[in-house]
Amino acid sequence: MKTEILVGADIVIRIRETGEEQHLTAEGIHCTWVWNDGSRDAAEYWAVADWITDTFGKNIDWFSIKGWTGTPKKEP
Repeated sequence: MKTEILVGADIVIRIRETGEEQHLTAEGIHCTWVWNDGSRDAAEYWAVADWITDTFGKNIDWFSIKGWTGTPKKEP
């Protein structure tokens, strides 16, 4: 079984070129939690981490996920 989830997260990134830290809030990150593959927390965390690397790529030195919350998508 699996559950489709939308995740929101508070994150901190450091821009490689300037060294500036930015505090961001991201919403609507898609996550598919496959129940037999691991915990829901792990699925949501890695969905956020993947979103950060997909969005910022090599433009950041590091990131920190301060917190996140997930809400299962409603069936149409």
